Amino acid sequence: MLVVPPLASYAKLAISVVNGYAFREQLSWDNYNEGNTLQASVEAYRDRFGFYPKAVLADQIYRTRDNLRYCKEKGIRLSGPKLGRPSDDQQEQKRTAKADASARNAVEGKFGEGKRS
Repeated sequence: MLVVPPLASYAKLAISVVNGYAFREQLSWDNYNEGNTLQASVEAYRDRFGFYPKAVLADQIYRTRDNLRYCKEKGIRLSGPKLGRPSDDQQEQKRTAKADASARNAVEGKFGEGKRS
């Protein structure tokens, strides 16, 4: 006898964490590229708080040329290395990247809480 389990379908969830509070930006059961949600999330932040964030700490998938250009136009720092050749101030970039990575732990922690509760 062959038993075939039903297809497991998982939701894709985009959240933002501001001062310890998690905001659901997008929830979908369909496949999509998460990088496409950054601009809508930033605009939702602006609608909520009345101004753009100083920085967006995001995974590598969000660092598309379009998103980098958008953040630069709005004066927002998007975490991660700059495109192109490494510059001379690599030490400063490494310090900033380490600080961004440790701050992003709050987002990963919220996902852990959601899975547990």
